[in-house]
Amino acid sequence: MKSTLLAGLLAFGLLHPVSAQNVTFNANHVTLKSAMAQVKKQTGYSFVFKNGAIANLKKVVNIHAKDAPVSQVVDQMLSGEDVSYEIQGKTIIVYRKNGTQQVKQTHEGSKGSRVKVSGKILDSNGDPIIGATIKQKGSSNGTVSDVNGYFSFEAPEGSTLDVTYIGYQPQSLRAIAGREITVSMKEDQESLNEVVVIGYGSQKKSDLTGGVVSVNEEKLNLVTTNNLMDRLIGQVPGLTITTGNAAPGQDQSIRIRGVNSLSASNTPLIVLDGIPYSGSLGDINPDMIENMSVLKDASAAAIYGSRGANGVILIQTKKGKIGKASVTYKGQIGFAETERRLNMMDGNEYVKYLQDFYHLKNGLDYSELTPEKILGADEYANYQAGKQTDWQDVVFRKGYVMNHELSISGGTESTTYIANISRLQQEGVEVHTGYKRTSANLNITQDLNKWLKIGMNMQAVEKDNNSRNPYLEAAIKMSPWSSVKDEDGNIIFYPMSRNTLYYNPIGNSKGINDNNVRNVFISSFALIQLPLKGLSYRTNFGYNYRSTFAGSYYGRNTVAGKPVNGTASITNRHYYDYTWENILKYEREIGLHKFDATGLFSMQGTKNMYSSQSAENFVSDDYGYSNMNAGEDNISVSSSEVHTALLSYMFRLNYSFNSKYLVTLTGRTDGYSAFGKNNKYAFFPSGALAWNISQEKFMEGTRGWLDQLKLRLSYGANGNQAINAYQTLDRLSSTKYVYGDGVPASNGTYLPTNGVGNPNLKWETTYTFNAGLDYTLFNNRLFGSFDFYISHTKDLLMSRSVPYMNGYRTIMDNIGKTKNVGFEITATSVNIRQKDFEWRTTVNLSWNKDEITKLTDNSKQDLTNKWFVGESSRVYYDYKVIGTWQSDDSRWDATQKKYLNADGKVIQAGAVPGSAMLQDTNGDGIINAKDKVIIGSKLPRVLASMTNNFNYKIFYASFVLNGLFGQWRNAHDYNFDRWMPEFNYLSGMSYWTEDNPTNRMTSPTYVPFSKHAFYKKMNYVQIKNVTLGVQLPTAFVRSIGLTALRMDLSINNLYTFSNIKNALNFDNTTDDEKGAVIGYPTARSYMLGVNITF
Repeated sequence: MKSTLLAGLLAFGLLHPVSAQNVTFNANHVTLKSAMAQVKKQTGYSFVFKNGAIANLKKVVNIHAKDAPVSQVVDQMLSGEDVSYEIQGKTIIVYRKNGTQQVKQTHEGSKGSRVKVSGKILDSNGDPIIGATIKQKGSSNGTVSDVNGYFSFEAPEGSTLDVTYIGYQPQSLRAIAGREITVSMKEDQESLNEVVVIGYGSQKKSDLTGGVVSVNEEKLNLVTTNNLMDRLIGQVPGLTITTGNAAPGQDQSIRIRGVNSLSASNTPLIVLDGIPYSGSLGDINPDMIENMSVLKDASAAAIYGSRGANGVILIQTKKGKIGKASVTYKGQIGFAETERRLNMMDGNEYVKYLQDFYHLKNGLDYSELTPEKILGADEYANYQAGKQTDWQDVVFRKGYVMNHELSISGGTESTTYIANISRLQQEGVEVHTGYKRTSANLNITQDLNKWLKIGMNMQAVEKDNNSRNPYLEAAIKMSPWSSVKDEDGNIIFYPMSRNTLYYNPIGNSKGINDNNVRNVFISSFALIQLPLKGLSYRTNFGYNYRSTFAGSYYGRNTVAGKPVNGTASITNRHYYDYTWENILKYEREIGLHKFDATGLFSMQGTKNMYSSQSAENFVSDDYGYSNMNAGEDNISVSSSEVHTALLSYMFRLNYSFNSKYLVTLTGRTDGYSAFGKNNKYAFFPSGALAWNISQEKFMEGTRGWLDQLKLRLSYGANGNQAINAYQTLDRLSSTKYVYGDGVPASNGTYLPTNGVGNPNLKWETTYTFNAGLDYTLFNNRLFGSFDFYISHTKDLLMSRSVPYMNGYRTIMDNIGKTKNVGFEITATSVNIRQKDFEWRTTVNLSWNKDEITKLTDNSKQDLTNKWFVGESSRVYYDYKVIGTWQSDDSRWDATQKKYLNADGKVIQAGAVPGSAMLQDTNGDGIINAKDKVIIGSKLPRVLASMTNNFNYKIFYASFVLNGLFGQWRNAHDYNFDRWMPEFNYLSGMSYWTEDNPTNRMTSPTYVPFSKHAFYKKMNYVQIKNVTLGVQLPTAFVRSIGLTALRMDLSINNLYTFSNIKNALNFDNTTDDEKGAVIGYPTARSYMLGVNITF
């Protein structure tokens, strides 16, 4: 039924007839440029704009005409503009009412010899641009391009000619006789008239009042990875993207302007084609995205109420365009390798390290510590044969990447469509890891008549991550004299026979670990133009289904399965949500006053189902996890089902006076089922003001260099509803018990309570003040913005202690507070803009400081969670290392072999020469938990990025730098792993020995006191991407039967400069010290790509 309907819609649009001279055109919210293209297609009439008659070809218009004369359609297109027009032959000439109708070709300027200059003006697709102005610099001598983009006039030889057209970057060229010039114009993506999506509508960039950053297709394509989040890195100031696991296909963490909540989610809301999206950004094909907007302040995000406290990311996918069907193929092939490896000890250095270790630990003489005695038998045999194993070579590899994508798009005046299918296959840089993603997209819109437009967008994604990750920690620390396999080719489970703590890193390679994710997202809409001018109604419906399957089986011939005779597990998750939104919108202009009012009623429901099974001791490995009944021991089964519902009302009013003074008022009420019966609903208001200072009369003297200057102020509230359902209710659990005295005993089940509810639970609420300044200088050569913000979040959801006589120790309550302060700067400079060459630079810089301002019961600290009033919400709280204990320290008692204070008490338990010296913070002469201090914040203080774009004739290049500064990490070189010192270690470390009493590093035998770690403030700058490409000339491409052909070579994650030398993944967010040092490594990829349009 659905496929039949789609086919009918396509057929209706594709086969709809048009008149030869009159125009039939019914469309709402199309750009003026698109309307011009339709008129030209149906009638052959072309448009020429004189002296900048129209400032914005992206202006949205409504056209309703059935077999109507061209003049009636043009009247609708130009309604509201202070222009007139004439029809001369097949050309429609548009000019200002107080301007001239003719472009003079005078002979002012240089008195040198005059030559005839001619050529064509084309857009980036090779289509002619009608009405472009070609003028001699410093003179009124010039002309405009005709209906074929052609121009011809006389100018002094060698003089500079400027080519301009509204919405495109200006070009310059030289007047040369006898040579036809082809000028390829590029759209000015940063124009102040650019339309920015703001949620339930759009606005010109110059009319924005809130903190919104737009990322268009051109910016996203600067980085050519197949992961959308990788492409966003460095594009938005204040946006932090970090990697918990760098394996292919793994989700990344994303935050906007720091951390607001201590226990609820800090992840921003994602809205895809107008519908809240529950999937991952990694599910979305980045090549299908037309535009992204990041809403950062309260005014911009308030329309999403209880889900907007952490910011909102709006994504618009590509839509079909009017014209004949266009087919595009994109292909990429390449490989990835680890960006860096750890510099581990080789065999000889490792032997020397073991000799030092045993000498210091056991007091043995070096003459007794021969390789034969300190190595295992197998290791010693390899030592004698000089056979070493680089275990990083065992677990790391070159992983090959291949991506194929095919899309078709087109449409008529009533129907547009685009369909896309893609297939990505990516091998991981660790053996036995990889990722596959298949996605399909269909987007179709249909104008049924002059007042009704419908559309549908469907996205289907399947991801497979069938990985058996090698035991990377074991690979890093394994003896270089150990072997991977025996002489018969069998895997040696424990290569270091003298210590079986670590097994062979590929010992589970014969296991099964399947992970599959399927996601189906459907959004549809109907837009109705009501009889009252400017009034429209739109209804949106969205449906999202996501299933996750994970199945694993490790048999008796694997390290994991051997001890239990095979182990298996299965996990299934099914997530469903639906959204229904009804939007009433009214737009009206009265003189210099412009009103835009939006009302919303929305409903959302979700269902989350979970089930899991696990078992051990299988008779046969043949069935894997497909026969769970065969497991005889430790059988476990669990399941759950969770429902939530959200009901919302929203109103927004935008007012503009002469596009100079701008006001936005927003209010949204949400009701959410997860909150208590006394606080189901909450109201979130916001307001914003903007002042286009540059339009004031007193700024007329700056018009020569100041294009725009706008001040923005906003304040408002947003909520955070990201808590688990049923927290407001008393909860029961199921527990087994044994009763009776028979043999065997009988088993029973009872339902004890495991949590007390709080009927007063409500949203965490964030109140944000934002002040911003937008600027554009020197004819759009320098532009950017500055934002300063302060946010306060109150009613944090936290566990509060209650008297245990109630049967519980804690209860969830709204009690904590946090604060975020920061600023963001973005600037783009067009450094060089010449005829054949352009160089553009964009710099983003942001600074953020978060702070806890209140905890439970007015307590100043929560040691369990390491939360402290006045400090960052994510800190390291530990002992501070101030040096290394030395044998000549006066406090060393050689008899007791302890360091004693003045009272004869032990200063630091277990400390001997070579141990880390810890700070006695409270000065009592004894190191204990009271001496712990706040080391620093785990969150970065400064984010910075720089993007450079170069275009030279048909060639283009770019590089992206991304930096992070001021983040404390326990990834210190000295902190590699002191708990198993007999294993391999980092090379070149000048560790403490009797002959090397350094104060910078401990001895090999030191085991950290009370499990303390070593810390360092981490800074890094990464060459995120380098791309070189060529866009082949249009004439050549069309001569071989194509429309466009582009090829490029890109390198992602080229190199990272950091003050921390030994780490595999600087973005790893785990708190474990092993995360950055030996987490899944960052991959450097080399990709060759081609993009062909037929």
